[in-house]
Amino acid sequence: MLQDYQKEEELVYLCECGATTSSQRSSFVNLPKVLILHLKRFRFTEMYQFQKVHQPVALCRDLVISSNQGGGCYSLVSVISHHGSRTDSGHYISDGLDRNVGETDPNDRWFTYNDARVTETTGASACEQRIQSSYILFYKRHLD
Repeated sequence: MLQDYQKEEELVYLCECGATTSSQRSSFVNLPKVLILHLKRFRFTEMYQFQKVHQPVALCRDLVISSNQGGGCYSLVSVISHHGSRTDSGHYISDGLDRNVGETDPNDRWFTYNDARVTETTGASACEQRIQSSYILFYKRHLD
């Protein structure tokens, strides 16, 4: 999705000089230390009703992102998910990397935070379980 967002697209454009097309491309000027991606899980129906979107989204553990000043590598460190079938109700939970272990630990130790209940999990498990409910993704940039 991020690659599609940054892909160059052709636009219809009427210029005084006679040109009829132009193009635009979104890009990062500078890459942030933490990249926060918001997945739009809600949409309006034809009758202007708010509806939740359950379309699966494969969560990438690692991203390589280009910018005007070069590229950067990011690792997924947290996921916020919305559980529920409607937009006006439901429950939010969070999965996050154990900060004491770090991104490169082979144990892949994460935690799921569900109100007062905290359980141990893995990043791989969180990515598998949240493909239909992930809402906000947090990626941390690797320092070169």
